[in-house]
Amino acid sequence: MRRGRGAAGAGAGALLGGVLAPLTEHLGSSLTDGAAGQPWVAWSLFVLLCVLGGVLGTFFPSSGGTTADAPPPLAPGPTEPVTRATTTSLRPPRIERRLRGREAELERLTALLRDPAEKFAVVCGVGGVGKTTLAAAVAARAEAEGWSVFWTRWRDPGTTADDMVRVALACGMPEESVRAARSGHDSLPDAVWRYLAGRRKWLVVLDNADETERLGDASEPVAHYRGWVRPDGRGLLLVTSRDTSAQTWGPAADILRLDPLDTASGGRVLLDSAPGAGSHEEAMALAGRLGGLPLALQAASRYVGAATSRHRDFAAYREALDREAELLVGTDPSEARDPAVARTFLRHTWELSLDQLDSEGLPLARPLLRQLALYGPAAIPPVLVTPRLMTTAVGRSVSAGEVDRALAALERFGLLGTESEVPGSVLLHPLVREMSALALRSDSGADLDRCVRARADALATAVTGLPEGLPGWPTARLLAQHAPLLLSAPRTVPLTEAAAVVDRLGDVLGDSGDYALQRVVRQAVLARREHELGPDHPDTLLSRNHVANSVLSLGHHTQALAAHRTVLAARERVLGPRHPDTLVSRNNVGFVCELLGDYEEAQALHEHTLADRLTVLGPDHRHTLVSRQNLANSIDGRGDHLLAVSLHREVLADRLRLLGPDHRDTLASRSHVAESLSRCGEHARALELHGQVLADRTRVMGPDHPYTLLSGHQLARALSDAGDHAGAADRYEQVLAQRRRVLGPDHPDTRATEQGLALCQTERAARDRSAAASRGIGRRGRVRTRR
Repeated sequence: MRRGRGAAGAGAGALLGGVLAPLTEHLGSSLTDGAAGQPWVAWSLFVLLCVLGGVLGTFFPSSGGTTADAPPPLAPGPTEPVTRATTTSLRPPRIERRLRGREAELERLTALLRDPAEKFAVVCGVGGVGKTTLAAAVAARAEAEGWSVFWTRWRDPGTTADDMVRVALACGMPEESVRAARSGHDSLPDAVWRYLAGRRKWLVVLDNADETERLGDASEPVAHYRGWVRPDGRGLLLVTSRDTSAQTWGPAADILRLDPLDTASGGRVLLDSAPGAGSHEEAMALAGRLGGLPLALQAASRYVGAATSRHRDFAAYREALDREAELLVGTDPSEARDPAVARTFLRHTWELSLDQLDSEGLPLARPLLRQLALYGPAAIPPVLVTPRLMTTAVGRSVSAGEVDRALAALERFGLLGTESEVPGSVLLHPLVREMSALALRSDSGADLDRCVRARADALATAVTGLPEGLPGWPTARLLAQHAPLLLSAPRTVPLTEAAAVVDRLGDVLGDSGDYALQRVVRQAVLARREHELGPDHPDTLLSRNHVANSVLSLGHHTQALAAHRTVLAARERVLGPRHPDTLVSRNNVGFVCELLGDYEEAQALHEHTLADRLTVLGPDHRHTLVSRQNLANSIDGRGDHLLAVSLHREVLADRLRLLGPDHRDTLASRSHVAESLSRCGEHARALELHGQVLADRTRVMGPDHPYTLLSGHQLARALSDAGDHAGAADRYEQVLAQRRRVLGPDHPDTRATEQGLALCQTERAARDRSAAASRGIGRRGRVRTRR
């Protein structure tokens, strides 16, 4: 009996990695300047400018619509589980700065916290106005009063769904209720909010929820309250966002819109950070000059507080701003709340810091900051911040020491932060990034094309230079946020070269087991190829194949089968029945048929493909070995386990000879041999092999890789088949916890482990009942004998 084999085998869906090839997404970004507002429009237009800055800044055009011959898009669902290497913390951030000028807002939110009255809170305003700081202050007060506090950050619908489920589970929601909702028996948001409605004293913060069109349920607006933003529950949901529209948030929202700080509060903020830089009056004057924007105040206070600064007090700093009033684009500087003026003040604040670094002998700081602003809105790994990058960008030789000193200086003045996932990574605040990119575009002395070329060269070099295996995977995940920018600069990098680099990154992401991110990256290549080349170009068909593979690896077997059949038909028509790409698609269709339990069709397809590959590619080609392995699996599925063992052992011998013992294909062959041995009843040998493969996959791929978890699942099943139900249950429970965390609760592999654990527990209970009954009969028999 092949208990759980089809579902569990999905973890090996990426086994054909290099054979089945790569996926995509589109992250591009660059920035263009927004239209300056008029003085009377005030801060609301600033919000619009910031939104437009992100929208208009996309370097690449959108892809064209699908044609009649193209398959329907493989779009993820709104709460599709995402494969992640780590789980984000739900702990609120600790804000060290004292809260100034927001005392009334803090009290208002505290009152709402204590009595939500079927409301939720929205703290909104422009970036840099202090929304997160205020929310953190509310969180700190709630914790001090004994409330359960959970901090989430908007990234995408799937991440928010995962975070809200974690919140509900932390509050005591039964996992069975979550599983029932995820399986389609209930709406997941309904189930979570229904549970939270019965709990008291909790605070959930959803920070940076700026993409309000994606916060609702599917295409519904937020104000329908059918998604994750709701007024339900006896605790409080607090959302921070740039969207200030009451229409967006609906009648249950208690909207608290933050304006810039008044001059008195702004002056206190400056004095808190730089107490010796001047009087309160001087600090107030500078705060007014900076438009009261907290982010600008923070940057100014860091500058005047630095030991090497040229302007060491508030008055000198303000005079330096006054001397360059021409940067205020002709607007009266007294209009400190005008968005165009505030924006210019903020940019000029940073420019003064860069001037100071120039005077300290660090002229590379300014071009480095502007070059970094051309990357995506995510952490930038050190492989993208190199002497070669800056040598190309500035047109002169730049040393590693210069780059390191410039980075340290920018961090010192608060112009960039650090990211810990990959040591040495840096992160730009969104406004710093936006305005630095605008400065680069408007600087007559800058060569934008040269900077874009430098970025393209750095991205291509970083991807092609990724270390093999586990050491390169964390960097690959960060590069996925930036590499698709290569697709947005066709004048700089031809599509063929750009797509090859991004596809290579997709391969690495697949090797790492991050199939969700792989899908995103490969979808970007597919969109660009469809737009530029059309639906039937061989490169477009390659991308469609890659996307289908990622869909398969994410556990969507039926969707993947339909996509692979469509690509196979197109390749047979365009390339011919024996082209290597056509053989890949035929192999893929057979592979998914096997996962779905259609072993008869799978065997026929694999026999046909193997015969063609032997002729076209030869017996030692990696794809030929894949066909031999898949044929053995389909034969095993039809019940001829002895033949399957023999075939798998032959493939293993050839892979050891051609690929070495640690190659993922070799490890897969060893796993298949163990599986077939177990079905033949050779449980001791199967257990030994599964244990060895689990140890080797843990060493080569890490403990959380989907293939490692597959080996753990197979070992648990082998223990159960051998009669060790207690040991099997322990192993199943460990794997189940990992698969829920890594793959999500709805992935077929996760469900296979749940089923295996349930069956193991049932068999164990039956055995215990049988043993207990036998002991009872024996005791009664001995009593009768004594009589």
